[in-house]
Amino acid sequence: MELLSILSPLIQNLDTLKFLVISVIVLVVTKILTHKWQSIPGPWGFPLIGHLPFLGKDPMQQFQRYRKQYGDVYKINLGVWPTVVISGLDTVRKVLSEQSDSFAAKPEFNSFKHLTKMRGLTFGYFNQRYLLLRKIGSSVVREFSGKQNNQMEEILQEEANRLVSEFVREKEKPFNPYKAIMEATGSVIYQFCYGKGENIREDKDYVQFIQNHKAFKEITKAGSPTDVLPWTRFFFRERLQNFYKLTKEGKEAREKKINEISKTFDTKHLRHAVDGLISNTIKYGLGDEPNEAGVIKRDVLGITGDFFGAGFDTVATTLLWLFLYMAEYPEIQLKVQKEIEDNIGGSGIITTKHREDMPFTEATIYETMRLSGVVPMGLPHYTTEDVCVKGHIIRKGTLVFFNHYSVGHDEQWDNASEFNPDRFLDSEGKLIKDKTENVLAFSAGRRRCLGEVLARNELFLLFATVLLKCEIKKPENEEYDFEGIFSLTYSPKPYKIRVVSREF
Repeated sequence: MELLSILSPLIQNLDTLKFLVISVIVLVVTKILTHKWQSIPGPWGFPLIGHLPFLGKDPMQQFQRYRKQYGDVYKINLGVWPTVVISGLDTVRKVLSEQSDSFAAKPEFNSFKHLTKMRGLTFGYFNQRYLLLRKIGSSVVREFSGKQNNQMEEILQEEANRLVSEFVREKEKPFNPYKAIMEATGSVIYQFCYGKGENIREDKDYVQFIQNHKAFKEITKAGSPTDVLPWTRFFFRERLQNFYKLTKEGKEAREKKINEISKTFDTKHLRHAVDGLISNTIKYGLGDEPNEAGVIKRDVLGITGDFFGAGFDTVATTLLWLFLYMAEYPEIQLKVQKEIEDNIGGSGIITTKHREDMPFTEATIYETMRLSGVVPMGLPHYTTEDVCVKGHIIRKGTLVFFNHYSVGHDEQWDNASEFNPDRFLDSEGKLIKDKTENVLAFSAGRRRCLGEVLARNELFLLFATVLLKCEIKKPENEEYDFEGIFSLTYSPKPYKIRVVSREF
């Protein structure tokens, strides 16, 4: 009800005549905006603010209720934005696989425009510029995070071992693993972009990056009300100023690092992702003037920011859920540990190549992403054309959310509320591809997460290494709450674990 409390002072400061005039305008505009929704069902909402007051602290449960009442495709209003929510395993998968281009644009939210002026990869328009940036970004991720990249393998192994050390250092006392996980995953993406560092935790630029990320996540955890209610800028002035300040500092820090790297750039010896981006600006002959696709050099170098956005929060949040589930389900933890030992022994070194040999460990990661709903709604989409979904016409220029949480909790999953990694394995213990593809933590289609390759390797190596060397225990008298905190990611509430060393 925070938004209603925002409205109160505004209304109180208006005289009666002005309020009546505004009310009439709002009703007329609402009528015009909702006229095109006649063929799409949906709940009633307030004029001007729409359905925001009904969503509460855990919108996912409200969206689930709407789905039961109105079906897989229904309409709501998010402030001034007419919005369609698409839910359900079959519907979401079909749309993202067969109609992806129709939903590949991004809305002109104020925060998106501020971040990249809608020219970037994550928050840009769907056009030839986007397609070229996507091509470049994907090639760089493959080159510098693939199985053949020994440096990235070393970084992942070092961070996995450091995470083990941080856990064991607690000497079996209950502790919150959040800080250690954030620093490990932050270090991975930082070194992926800028290269392997010595004593990375003492690098002042890295320390500042972690601090800025923590502050940025705190500011944006409840979303940006001014994106859907532009007229509330006055009430969120301080939050907006902090948002602008943090994004400016982040951009300046990235530009500083890129300028430093440019001085030692060698086209014959590419060291990391930023080198890869610089190399592509040369390959495509990019400068300050747009090429035929509308791309300039700054656009490509700006992909660094997309790497940080794509390769940090989702991995960190998934690891937090993984260790929570391992503490809650020790019998599943034991099966993961047995699989690891059967493949590499008790004192071996885990590599990303072992992923193919450890299907139960992979299934445990998939099940964690499915059940927890790590990325419940994904980033917003915007229709590029009129499109038909399940008999409903969604007009061009409509804000659309794909309800990934509903996909993971669809009735097609047997006992969907249970934590059961075996659901992803066939009778021979191999992963069932059709089922793993129904876990949409990295989305699908044109806007599939750019950093998926790196993220999957990182999740496997950090998780498997910790379970090889540690036993995760639930502290005595600790009660876990599996209802998470809703934001861009769905994070577990703060919790504690105990860690016992398994070093052989």
